Amino acid sequence: MRSEDAVEIVRATLALAFPTASAEGLTRAAETVIRWGSEEAAQQLDEGLTTRMLLDLLGAAGVSPADFRPAERDWLARRYEEAAPYRTWSHSEGMPRLPFLPRPLDEPIEPTDPDNPDDPNGRGFASGR
Repeated sequence: MRSEDAVEIVRATLALAFPTASAEGLTRAAETVIRWGSEEAAQQLDEGLTTRMLLDLLGAAGVSPADFRPAERDWLARRYEEAAPYRTWSHSEGMPRLPFLPRPLDEPIEPTDPDNPDDPNGRGFASGR
């Protein structure tokens, strides 16, 4: 699928969720969602990060959280206080500056030099000798 087509599909969906967003805001938010998908941002989501992601998406779209109407009326008010104070995805315009914490690695890092597991640069692991 072409990236332009993916952006249009996401943009149409976001238009339903954020009816007060401008056309430019919807496009910016859709491009943000596509970028987060390529970063695999959803792999480590928990409740706090899910709330942070929604707040970041509102910021990217230029929509005030007060203008967002979730299906569950008090959901955002309850969750706003529980939003993670960091993010694991890239920062975009309209989002507050927060620390970036990278996701844990899927695989352990192998020593850089198999003949020297006690790498002096700190990149290797002791072999249990």
